[in-house]
Amino acid sequence: MINRRHVLGMIGVMGFAPSAVLAEEHKKEEKKKEKEGKSAPLPIPAKGERYVRIPTIALELWDAYGNFHLSTVDLLMLVPEEAKLSEKVISDKMRRVLNGIPYEEYMAGNPAPMIKATMLELVRKEPGCEQTKEVLISKMLFR
Repeated sequence: MINRRHVLGMIGVMGFAPSAVLAEEHKKEEKKKEKEGKSAPLPIPAKGERYVRIPTIALELWDAYGNFHLSTVDLLMLVPEEAKLSEKVISDKMRRVLNGIPYEEYMAGNPAPMIKATMLELVRKEPGCEQTKEVLISKMLFR
């Protein structure tokens, strides 16, 4: 015969198991949300400076074997407030320069520092952008 303690214990365990599973799932969801929101915030620009978003640049790269590779880059520029510039024109010039780079050179190492340095040099040659402080990569995807 089954005694009362045994029955009550089994009921307690059955009631506890689903709540433990739910608690574990809740912890996993919280960790996932934390990971998604971990991108570093942009530093606040100094007085007299502003960020300018450059339209997304799509790079169409071909390797030595004829394989097609696509990379997209979103850039931000830190410029003086009084700077007069056309984001679209700058984006087109950046795209032309980056599409001229061979895929092997582009992927030889980490392309981010090369992109930042090349784009900063290019932007500083543009009229009205000579005082550009920095070019930041906000997003970079490889497909």
